[in-house]
Amino acid sequence: MNGFDADRERNARRTPPPPPGAPPPDMTLESLRAANRSLSARLEEAEETIHAIRQGAVDAFVLEETGRHKVYTLEGADRPYQVFVEEMQQGVATLLTDGTVLYANRRLAELLRVSNETLVGKAVRDHVVPECLAAYDDLLERGRGGVARGELRLRQGHGDEVPAYLTFRLLPGENEAVLGLFVTDLTREKQTESLAAAQEALREADRRKNEFLAMLAHELRNPMAPIRNAVSILRVTGGNPESVRSMCCMLERQVGQMVRLVDDLLDVSRITRDRIELRRERVELASVLNQAVESVRPHFRNGRHTISLDLPEEPVWLDADPVRLTQIFTNLLDNACKYMEPGGRVWLSAETAPARAGNIAAPAGTTGEVVVRVRDAGIGIPAEQLSRIFEMFTQVDTSLERRSTGLGIGLTLVSRLVELHGGRVEARSEGPGTGSEFVVTLPTAGPPAVRQDAREGDRPMKRYRMLVVDDNRDSAESLALLLKLTGHETHTALDGEAALTAAQETKPDVVLLDIGMPKLNGYDACRKIRSEPWGQSMILIAQTGWGQEDDRRRTEEAGFDGHVVKPVDPDDLMKMVARLSLSRARE
Repeated sequence: MNGFDADRERNARRTPPPPPGAPPPDMTLESLRAANRSLSARLEEAEETIHAIRQGAVDAFVLEETGRHKVYTLEGADRPYQVFVEEMQQGVATLLTDGTVLYANRRLAELLRVSNETLVGKAVRDHVVPECLAAYDDLLERGRGGVARGELRLRQGHGDEVPAYLTFRLLPGENEAVLGLFVTDLTREKQTESLAAAQEALREADRRKNEFLAMLAHELRNPMAPIRNAVSILRVTGGNPESVRSMCCMLERQVGQMVRLVDDLLDVSRITRDRIELRRERVELASVLNQAVESVRPHFRNGRHTISLDLPEEPVWLDADPVRLTQIFTNLLDNACKYMEPGGRVWLSAETAPARAGNIAAPAGTTGEVVVRVRDAGIGIPAEQLSRIFEMFTQVDTSLERRSTGLGIGLTLVSRLVELHGGRVEARSEGPGTGSEFVVTLPTAGPPAVRQDAREGDRPMKRYRMLVVDDNRDSAESLALLLKLTGHETHTALDGEAALTAAQETKPDVVLLDIGMPKLNGYDACRKIRSEPWGQSMILIAQTGWGQEDDRRRTEEAGFDGHVVKPVDPDDLMKMVARLSLSRARE
């Protein structure tokens, strides 16, 4: 080796090797350009990765080294907040401004009973119940402008509904705005509210029950006092005609008051249990209203009240139960009378009108409507009581100084009976001291095809042989005496076995049988009488304190022809006997 070659070898050893990735000295220009493009792409990818890491979009990254993968976790500044959001008891989501879910935490998915993957990319609106869609749209719209909060119901994946409180908050971003959504499950709060409301309702019901029981005791004692006084007066006066006549009128009024109280209670029980049955027929409105007026005439006379009638000239026909219809207007007129100062005035009017569209409660064959108004110049109704005036046991005047009596169930009866007839009733008043008006609207019907002018009551009264059976001696003997005084032959028995013996011996036309008796109850006594040849043609009438529909059904199944409720009205009893006797004669 010469000196020149030795120097070149030394210089080669001192020259550093080319950097990794550098093109070899003998590469062409095109090869250099391709290498430059590759390096630029790798640099751009690295910059995007760094940007994503800085924005918190990457929780970890993976490096590949000699066929192995290494995972590096990033614990950026926002990582604790992500963990916190996932552990929240509230549902949390980020949304596009149109309501599409970008992110949802675990709690929101659990609340809606769906998987997290199902939520992302879908609209929250899909989980809102139909009735709340308008409210949701309003919240979303207001949330785009800042903050919006509201309560609505969400539909879970299996179809159940959940009450929720939603908060929308605008979250500005670098490229476009997004919304933050916070969802709070209100199920427990609603249950607590419902429980509190139920407890308050129970307390209110208990308070009103106690008031009712106290009022019931008061109303029942009121007629008892004059009844006892009348008995003492009759005993002292020794049958003085004037005293007897006066006391009889008073006893009749007070017993009638007690009967009305008990009947109202029974009617309310029947109606609230949907056990009342209307006996419909063609009824002329004017006759019903006139009968109601006559029923309350004594009360108007005692209070020196006057009543004005304004009724249609043409007959107005209804398909209704005449007894229940009369009860409706009697109660309203009686109510008007109670709540007026002496010398007050009542206006009773009726006018026809076309049927209201969409009245699905009206019976078939309805031709229109009739509006009946009962207006008074009484104490009026406070505004806060108008909405509950038809509720059970509601009293407008509960003061000790009040003139009116009653249990607060008359208007409840009116409301339910009107509804059963396919009508509606409304209470109106401008407030205390301005009077009240009750407006009853009922569906009208066409006239009857045939009018039955002849009635059983117009026929001459027949004399009957009658057996009165009751384990209460006073009840049996007093009714038997009353029937005897009206011309009938009467006998008595005080238990079921004695009734069988008396029926076989006397062969009565009519047997009045109490139900609850010793030795043999009324049902069994009736069956035994019916099983005998001599008892098959007798008219058997149950007289009992039980008057529910089930009681009437049981007496009919036992073989009774009729059913009357104590205390028995003699006139009503004899009308029933005449009707049953006529029916037997036709057979």
